[in-house]
Amino acid sequence: MRIDWQFLVSERVLEAVWSGFQFTISVSLLSGIGGLLIAIVVAFLQVSGRGWLGRAGRGYVAVFRNIPLIVQLFFWYFGLPMIVVPRELPFLIAGNYEVTVATLVVSLYVGAYAAEVIRGGIEAIPYGQFEAALASGLNQPQAFRYIIVPQLIPIVLPGMTNEAINVVKNTSLTMAIGVPELTSQAQQIEAETFRGFEAMTAVTLAYILVSGSIFAIMAGLERLVRRET
Repeated sequence: MRIDWQFLVSERVLEAVWSGFQFTISVSLLSGIGGLLIAIVVAFLQVSGRGWLGRAGRGYVAVFRNIPLIVQLFFWYFGLPMIVVPRELPFLIAGNYEVTVATLVVSLYVGAYAAEVIRGGIEAIPYGQFEAALASGLNQPQAFRYIIVPQLIPIVLPGMTNEAINVVKNTSLTMAIGVPELTSQAQQIEAETFRGFEAMTAVTLAYILVSGSIFAIMAGLERLVRRET
């Protein structure tokens, strides 16, 4: 069978790619925000200097980084209805259960990796600066806000760029629990038309577009931050 390049721009392919694109962006955006919030909390737990808080943060990272994402997706997808009664948590079954689970699991997974990026950035800043901020009369929240965070952002941005792109790539695994994202749409097209190469080419171009956009945005943000500092 010869490659049909015109099939890439056929109505069937464009509709499927657009539908999958919307799910990919939706899950990526929500998971990225959730993962960032988790990462901030876990990173500060690890550097808090309090024994049990540090152990809790390190334990979270160890668990969620060392279990494959596909295993976590299956575990929560099949396990949540057994752990909790669905009617007690209506948001789980309201709307699209698969998307809800995918967003939750990818957030937890990415949060563990991003937490290490933030922790490394915090530990790269000399502790003496924090002590000097406290000695000058600032309290701890003020010291972090005015002294630590402005130095932390340019340090962690390159690593967070990688994690942002990884969020998009990780969403491809959510097809395993029924999320109709880009990769799932490509497989559906292949099953219907036997044009697997053309379908995957269209999806590949979509992923390149999304990842390239993220890279350009983050690179622009890095330049802006460097000028500000």
